[in-house]
Amino acid sequence: MLIDTHAHLTDNQYDNDREALIASLHLDNVDKVFTVAYDRNTIESSVKLAEEHDNIYAIIGIHPSDVADYTEETIARIKELSSHPKVIAIGEIGLDYHYQGIDKEDQKRVFISQLQLAHEVGLPVCIHNRDSIGDCLEILKNNKDLLSNGGVVHCFSESVEIYREIKKLGLKIAFGGTLTFKNSVTAPEVCKIADMEDIVLETDCPYLAPHPYRGTRNEPKLTSVVATKIGEIKGISYDKVVEITHNNALKLFPKADR
Repeated sequence: MLIDTHAHLTDNQYDNDREALIASLHLDNVDKVFTVAYDRNTIESSVKLAEEHDNIYAIIGIHPSDVADYTEETIARIKELSSHPKVIAIGEIGLDYHYQGIDKEDQKRVFISQLQLAHEVGLPVCIHNRDSIGDCLEILKNNKDLLSNGGVVHCFSESVEIYREIKKLGLKIAFGGTLTFKNSVTAPEVCKIADMEDIVLETDCPYLAPHPYRGTRNEPKLTSVVATKIGEIKGISYDKVVEITHNNALKLFPKADR
């Protein structure tokens, strides 16, 4: 069955049908969904949603666009929740230089601090990178000792060379809807040469719906479209892609396999 390793089910776009969507996941061959926090409020709502549903798990942390939320109180709360049975990773954390107005040094400081936090509590990390791969990779290389619990670079769209550097660090990559976009170049190139053991599926829903659903609300069931695309690129069956990525996700996030 499919595992969506990166969703935002607490987003208000699901307010009218969230429970129905979660109840129908098994009908769409979706085994588990990992809902990802990005600020103080979604840390709480993600854990609550995971507590309420056997097939939902939470990834908690502060997104680089929300570094103002990274207070001592928040750090203490993340540490407290890290031992929760439904909290499986720290994320999404990283760097985002796409928009102006958020200090890069603050982002770096918070990123490194959360890498340290994840290492301290023994959880893998979910890494966000947008227009910042140089600094992001430098931080990861300089803090390789903090990556002993593994992690994933989500929404991967960097070059083959960057993939190889990420692999050396022991990290996985996640492909989502962007792999299917008609203007996508680097992601298919990486997908073609990447080891299947390095790949997990994601949606980043409600955002980035895959082709031909682009522009609509994304949902976990559309991981099937991504899996189909991976199979086409790599010349392997859909069922094999689903089997391997399912196993990869549970190895990467072992608390979701209990």
